[in-house]
Amino acid sequence: MMNNSLIVASITGYIEEHLQEKVTLEELANQLNYSKFYLLHAFKETTQQSLYNYIKRRRLNEAAKVLLYSDQRIIEVAIQTGYQSQPAFTKAFEELFKLTPKRYRLQNKQFFIEEPYSISDYLVWAENQDLIIRQGSAKDQEKILHFVQLMRGALPYLEEENYRQALRFFIEGNNCYLAWAKKRIVGLLLFDPQKQKIENLTVLPSCWELDIEQKLLTYLINKRRPQALYTTTFRESDKLDIGHRQRLLNVGFLPSKQIVEVEYPTESMFLVNK
Repeated sequence: MMNNSLIVASITGYIEEHLQEKVTLEELANQLNYSKFYLLHAFKETTQQSLYNYIKRRRLNEAAKVLLYSDQRIIEVAIQTGYQSQPAFTKAFEELFKLTPKRYRLQNKQFFIEEPYSISDYLVWAENQDLIIRQGSAKDQEKILHFVQLMRGALPYLEEENYRQALRFFIEGNNCYLAWAKKRIVGLLLFDPQKQKIENLTVLPSCWELDIEQKLLTYLINKRRPQALYTTTFRESDKLDIGHRQRLLNVGFLPSKQIVEVEYPTESMFLVNK
């Protein structure tokens, strides 16, 4: 995957330069001098999402910024984003953010917005021997917040100030667990002992092959001996999910019921293979 990093950096750089234009795969392949198949494969292998999905998400996230920080009419934002009509834009926007553009603007939830993919931030070349699992402490807080900012696609309904307050609560209660590799946080687990609920369990996609979710769960179980564990995640086929729901299924969580958290449709899951 390391050989793909420069290719992905070139792809994302080209996309950012032409975000307001129609970007075709043929054009991209010609500009970077690679085959279309190889570009698609390299991007998917490195980022865990399709190139088409990434471009769509980037455009809609930039549209979200415009909605928050300007008074432009929604139809103008739609056209700038590449949509021919406001209804088409509204449908795509709502699929991603679970809010119409108008409601998104009114709620002013800035934590939804994702930034461009940065190779230096998202890629960590780690192996199992590089991993360290330990409890988080107050001095880790800013690094945890940076990690959470990177993982906003996995934590879609969180707002920054509320998250800061909650994080302090988890750290002070010794219920924050971190996976480190190469001096970087690559995985996070937050546990609420009163609810027996895992509030966050997320891992940097470039480290998915290391089964870090299972390692964090094992660490928690050995430390706290919980009677039961449950969490919430994306519903099946949610357009925002690049694979986080499947990661929970892989470690033994089973779907229970569909719920709504902070106006976001999610699904509760219980761990059955503790």
